[in-house]
Amino acid sequence: MGLREDIKAGVFDETKSNKPKGKKARGKAEESGLSDSPLQIMIEKKLNDLFYLPPKYDAELEMLEYQYAQEGDERYGLHASAILAPESEFCYREQVLSLFYKQIQGENIPIGLKRIFEEGKSIGTKWQRLFIRGGIAVKEDLDVSRFVKKYDLSYTPDGIINIYGKRIITEMKSQNTFLFKKNKGHPSGVKQLKFYMYMENTYGDGADAGFVLVEDKNDQNFKVLLVEEVDPAELEPYIERLEMIQEYKGVFIEERKMVPRHKSCTSSSCKMAQKCNMRDACWNIGMGRVRLGKI
Repeated sequence: MGLREDIKAGVFDETKSNKPKGKKARGKAEESGLSDSPLQIMIEKKLNDLFYLPPKYDAELEMLEYQYAQEGDERYGLHASAILAPESEFCYREQVLSLFYKQIQGENIPIGLKRIFEEGKSIGTKWQRLFIRGGIAVKEDLDVSRFVKKYDLSYTPDGIINIYGKRIITEMKSQNTFLFKKNKGHPSGVKQLKFYMYMENTYGDGADAGFVLVEDKNDQNFKVLLVEEVDPAELEPYIERLEMIQEYKGVFIEERKMVPRHKSCTSSSCKMAQKCNMRDACWNIGMGRVRLGKI
């Protein structure tokens, strides 16, 4: 019996006991797109096993240096997180401007969010080092951006790992204990994961599955939210956004006409503008409109 068969046999009883009971539970699992399969428990076991492995300091340091080198590059193009924003926060003008002008580099982020982001980054780095330690990932697949030229789009999976003969995308999220215990899923994380899986399957090297790894930042417990299939229809609204941005980009190049501002953005000091990465270019204040020189 091979490794995969051993694990499947070993977790059979646990899988059976954890299986959703009744039509209502199955319906919720299907609606979320999350998989309820032995592979989820196999992945959780594999991740726990990584903590028993000795460090590979040279390889882990090489991964970190590789990531730091990427951060030095000037950011260009759209990013997946912006495309997936709620309708109330999504602005076509902001996205089109980002293709032509420099954006604010994080000065508009409140200090509280800065601290949260830094903590989340440290949790991601921990898992990425463990992936290297376990030999299930290479540095080029850990927090490294992919670029889809058709849409001027960057997407950056936290990790792409190879286990059980599958190429699996992973996104890492952290929560406090209250939220970790209260919430069974992580809707925004799963949406982001599905988007990455779609892009990787359509324009990249492909993905057999994906999971959101949600960690309790108080006691380091974690859960795996597995997605084995993505329904393209779920992502149609975001693909339509990408297509529209390309149309608006063409109009700006040919006619020098920019997209109107979002209806909620009424001045350079309004709440929406204060959070916008393209505020200076949009309202021609601060550093103003500094061309990227890419187009």
